[in-house]
Amino acid sequence: MRGIEEYKAVNISSASKEELVLMLYEAAVRHQLAAQESFGRSDTHVARDNLRRVRDIFAELMVALDHESAPELSANLSRLYTWVIGEVGRAGLEKDPDRLEGTLKVTQNLLDGWVEAFRDQADD
Repeated sequence: MRGIEEYKAVNISSASKEELVLMLYEAAVRHQLAAQESFGRSDTHVARDNLRRVRDIFAELMVALDHESAPELSANLSRLYTWVIGEVGRAGLEKDPDRLEGTLKVTQNLLDGWVEAFRDQADD
């Protein structure tokens, strides 16, 4: 197990900003899906732990926004991240996996959008 953790740490420490952003979105999707599955098994403790991780990821993404370089984009993303954090929190409080459908769609759309943006940036 230690080898896997060391590999992940090296992978993260050597990743570009773009790769880190994509890793965060991918993790957010993965944790939302895991929370839905856990709710389905009535394992609310595991579901809430996954939802906490999703909230932490979006809080980290919010802190990383560059309001000076892209004020309009940053403001829009900040509002969207705030909504996701709130919905994920409500899903945990209500033990409602269906509430995650919207946040999953938004997270996947954001991931897809960033993948495309970074691909276009690499092509330039």
